Amino acid sequence: MTWRIAFFFLLIVFIVFNCSETRKMPTERIARAMQPSEISSFHPEISITVGWVPYQNQKLVRTGRNEWKMVKRQDDEREGAAPVILVSYPRTKDSILLDMDITNELLGKLIKHSAITQEPIKRPFSTFFEEAQCKKCHPAHIKLDFDE
Repeated sequence: MTWRIAFFFLLIVFIVFNCSETRKMPTERIARAMQPSEISSFHPEISITVGWVPYQNQKLVRTGRNEWKMVKRQDDEREGAAPVILVSYPRTKDSILLDMDITNELLGKLIKHSAITQEPIKRPFSTFFEEAQCKKCHPAHIKLDFDE
């Protein structure tokens, strides 16, 4: 019986402390107002399409979860086509083929980084991420510390 009284006493104290304290809401909010019609310039566009690469005397074999590879076919010669993601840059002659088993996170990061830095995606990806820097195209009048 004593623990019930202690429980109710603590519950009442908890409610009194939490309900009696008035929290002040911020009276001033800082927000950006952006209008799409006022965009001053655009980065060059990136084209993403799915293409089919022909292959001969090979077959597409699943090696694991969402992983595929081409292997030599043992029987008669056959032809087929494997899907790939073609990322191209219409204003230049740069393009790259990405395997369909690329992770969504890596694909998104590559496309976003390429769109922001205006650098075409290149292999190896680690080198691409190191060399494609925002410093190359960032507006000079906006001061940011890129080294942090």
